[in-house]
Amino acid sequence: MTDAVSTDDVVLDNDPAPAPAPEQHDEFVANLSKIYQRLKYSKKLAAAMKEVEQDLLDLLGVRLFTIWQSVDNGKEILASIRGGDPEDDDSIEIRVPFSTTSLAGYVALSQRSLIIKDVCNSEELTDIHPRLQFDSSFTEAKGWKVKSQIVVPIKDEILLGVMQLINFEGDRDFTKKDLKHAMMVSQMLAKQFRSSLQSTQGPFDYLVQKSKISSVELEDLTTKVSLYGGSTTRTLMEDYNIEADEIGKSLEHYYRVPYMKYDSEHELPLELLENIGISYLRSNLWLPVAGDKEEAVILIDDPSDYQRIMEIQGVVNARNYVFRVGLPEHIIQFLRGDSDADMEAGFDDVFSALDEQGGIEIETGSDEDDEDEGLAATSGIIQLVNRIITESDRLGASDIHIEPGKDESPGGVRIRVDGICRVLLNVPKEHCAALIARIKVISRLNIAEKRLPQDGKCKLKIRGKKVELRVATVPTVQGESAVLRILAAGSALPLEKLNLTRLITKKLLSVRLTHMGCSWWLGPQARVRPLPCTRFLAILINQSVRYGRQKIRWRLLNPDCSKFKCYRKLISPSPPLCAPFSVLTLM
Repeated sequence: MTDAVSTDDVVLDNDPAPAPAPEQHDEFVANLSKIYQRLKYSKKLAAAMKEVEQDLLDLLGVRLFTIWQSVDNGKEILASIRGGDPEDDDSIEIRVPFSTTSLAGYVALSQRSLIIKDVCNSEELTDIHPRLQFDSSFTEAKGWKVKSQIVVPIKDEILLGVMQLINFEGDRDFTKKDLKHAMMVSQMLAKQFRSSLQSTQGPFDYLVQKSKISSVELEDLTTKVSLYGGSTTRTLMEDYNIEADEIGKSLEHYYRVPYMKYDSEHELPLELLENIGISYLRSNLWLPVAGDKEEAVILIDDPSDYQRIMEIQGVVNARNYVFRVGLPEHIIQFLRGDSDADMEAGFDDVFSALDEQGGIEIETGSDEDDEDEGLAATSGIIQLVNRIITESDRLGASDIHIEPGKDESPGGVRIRVDGICRVLLNVPKEHCAALIARIKVISRLNIAEKRLPQDGKCKLKIRGKKVELRVATVPTVQGESAVLRILAAGSALPLEKLNLTRLITKKLLSVRLTHMGCSWWLGPQARVRPLPCTRFLAILINQSVRYGRQKIRWRLLNPDCSKFKCYRKLISPSPPLCAPFSVLTLM
């Protein structure tokens, strides 16, 4: 009988095994507390463990124990403390890689606890993992007949090591009560490891220690990100001007895994990426960056996430694993092959051309609408629009937001990548109207109409790839704003190509047989919404808002632009919120 149990699943009060007598449990806790007090005030953990070695063996009722400590190279664990062997040679260094082929390596990789009745039973081991096996060469050389084992991770939010308990043939088999006791000892060791390693308590605590950000600011930032979404690392870089390498060093101190930054020259291993979808890697924020099926190097934003680690085992299916910690933004860049410098580069030459054309008067009449139409036809504006679209597509943006600035401040172009809006560039105030006019031209909208919202679309070919743009313009107090949604041109995928489970496919097919009810189909930004949702949003018409806030678009209502036309915009690519006699878009 073999049990593989997640560390977080060990609940002392709800285990189905018979509960120990209260006096037995109290005695175990009291004896463990005595051992902890002896370890707590020692300066050297290894020396202190030697002193309590026999007490720990008696308390756990085991013949041998090995305590493995994680090494900060992100690839292996080291046998730092071995108990129960009087002939143990401390000079012999034993290291085990993060692997599915050994008991300690598997627990370090998966961060799951194991109870094994007979380690020599290969069928029992392969039930846990097809590659799992027990190397008996060392125990046979010692003359030991090892049988039952408990292997548990030592972790305090992050993996710090592994504890392995061993019994011989003829000894009692381990039970779940023993597993509970082993988990209590591992928690005690985790505190000692934390103290001896002097690792930080959080991923960004190193930045606080180096006075890059205060603890109050970090707490506020974390709360804001959890409430409103976004990336903590990007906020640190953009709002607090903290370098990516400094953030990476902080992650390295916390996770005790080497930091790997984005390198545009780095080539990804095609062998490991062959059968993995890029969209899957992007959403899960990990990817193989080197190695092969023998040893794969994995870049991940959170090496302590054992659930993703288990997924990685199933997807990559390598023999050994090496981990690197990286920023989420850098992982996305590896998957796209772009850099932060490229995101805002390439527009200077376009603005230079616009400045040169700024002194040219185009003979199109005195009307302001004709002036914008003439400016939209200049080569500089055409280049600017083309560059915005191609750059947004290259960065994997789902939509583009072009917004005029307030008063004389420049307008902004923002793109949404993986649900997060980021600034692509700022457009000078004098070019905003012409930019919107050019967008109207390519999407066949009425360029002279500036008082009503308009919708249009156009098809483009970018680097040989067909792309469709869905365009929506909204008049605001500051000027017209536009939203361009980037879609891959082509017909809809058939249902069988969506890789849905049989149960979900069956339920979807059953919907078409009903004569009443509705089916909700929601995209990433929930562009399609049912009627009750629209009615609910209409309540916002009666809510008052504060005038002049950043990233809010106002629209004055008039007979040509009624509330009902504003309701329509509630389910458009640029959904607005409404206030008395005005409409605003809150991004």
